[in-house]
Amino acid sequence: MPQTQTRTPDFLTSSPWLRDAAPHVHERRGAAFDEAPPFQWLSTAAAFADTGGLVGGDELAELIRMQCDATVQQLVPQPVSLVARWIVSHAVVTIDSPWGCMLPMFQFDLARAAVHPGMRPLLSELRGVFDDAELALWFVTPNDWLGGACPARAMHAALPAVRLAARTDRYVALGK
Repeated sequence: MPQTQTRTPDFLTSSPWLRDAAPHVHERRGAAFDEAPPFQWLSTAAAFADTGGLVGGDELAELIRMQCDATVQQLVPQPVSLVARWIVSHAVVTIDSPWGCMLPMFQFDLARAAVHPGMRPLLSELRGVFDDAELALWFVTPNDWLGGACPARAMHAALPAVRLAARTDRYVALGK
């Protein structure tokens, strides 16, 4: 039987972290994972391409270090600790992937080394109703309550409308 060669999708190689990690996924996951490659997950990752993509925690910390204002750098000497705090406190959306925990970029203000202020009220509406993957996909899926706009894009200009959409989707998901 001829050997088939797999190609790493372009959106994976756009991120230095994923570019370095992608060739080693099968090594880290073992033989059982080789039988079911992460292609289903790759389509999920592709959904985030238009909203800044996905990054790992270390890569996010490095982006904060490189892009935040000088004044903020003095207040946040350890971006890795900051990112870890966000993840542990559930202040941000995370997705488990074959490459580890990934964070959608739409939720961060790198210049201020902060989570966008709109995330807190939206997460308070949606946590407990959707699991992490569903929650992340909610932000990048066109929403009928927003006239077909994606919440990740709309929240920066129309947070009250996005919060109402989140509240409505919560109500629908709970069936109440």
